[in-house]
Amino acid sequence: MSNQDELTQLRQELDAKLANMAKENEALSKQVVNVYSAMESRDEKIKGLMGKIDELEYQLRTYWAETNSALADTKKLVAARKNQDDTNVQTQSPGTSGQTTVDAKYEDAYKDAFDTFQKGKYEEAVKRFSAFIESYSGTPLASNAYYWIGESYLSLKNYDKAILYFQEVIDKYPKSEKAPRALLSQSEAFRQINDKKSSITLLKRVIELYPKTEEATIAERKLRNSNL
Repeated sequence: MSNQDELTQLRQELDAKLANMAKENEALSKQVVNVYSAMESRDEKIKGLMGKIDELEYQLRTYWAETNSALADTKKLVAARKNQDDTNVQTQSPGTSGQTTVDAKYEDAYKDAFDTFQKGKYEEAVKRFSAFIESYSGTPLASNAYYWIGESYLSLKNYDKAILYFQEVIDKYPKSEKAPRALLSQSEAFRQINDKKSSITLLKRVIELYPKTEEATIAERKLRNSNL
């Protein structure tokens, strides 16, 4: 075999090896792309799961806050009745029960309104809580009544009125247990009408004014989910 023939054969073998290497490289590149795509998909799934976990945790916190709020209302009602009964025992003369009757009326009126809200009859709840405020504005449960009117309007998607009634709680009863919750719910109402700036401002106010509360924890969660 001449030198020319050997050179030609070597070139052909080299070309074949290069072709095989090119195919292997292409296959390897595809594998890398597939692996990278799988990793991206996995990362997206992980992010999605984490987001769902965050949302579930937020929903649980919200649920417990609402439940605690309802329990607090019940406890306040029981405490108010007990305190008034104790007062009546000390001050009431034998045979008189007028004050007890008045107290029972306002407590029963509040309970009826709250039961209506819990049954999801929000328009009727607004009427009953409004009547309660008109008749018993000086009682310890007045702030609660304003708050539940706001929640009723929030459930009815009448966000403007919800904002107004939550503001009543904030302005008139800033030290009440319903004040931080009213701020939190007012933030949600603003979010629903796409006023993100006001919503965020109120969340920050909850944290600033009522730190270490359940409402502050929920506000922090909402701010994180807003990517701030």
